[in-house]
Amino acid sequence: MQKVNHDTFSDGVLHYGLSETIRDTNRKRIGTNFVSRGKLFYEEVSMRDQDVMRINAMGKDLNLKIKTPYRKEAVSYQKIQIEGTEYEVSYVDKDRNVRLFWYLTRSGDEIE
Repeated sequence: MQKVNHDTFSDGVLHYGLSETIRDTNRKRIGTNFVSRGKLFYEEVSMRDQDVMRINAMGKDLNLKIKTPYRKEAVSYQKIQIEGTEYEVSYVDKDRNVRLFWYLTRSGDEIE
């Protein structure tokens, strides 16, 4: 008998969407605004060495790896917001149309 794996996705809620550029009256860029297109529950998972090497090969740093339930429309968005922190999607790995594994890099537009 095959073991059934039930994921809990209980670490929090993420919002996926895109960043819109905010411009002043002279059309100069003054910032960005995150626009949410949907939300998913997620579970944080450990980063393997090969995950870190894959993202480093793209010239980026891996800050967070999470898994979510599969949602086809979510894959096309390149920005994720978790608890007010914005991340860029470096890579999304699909798991037989059941789960998505998101490899996230902290966005460079943050003001700290």
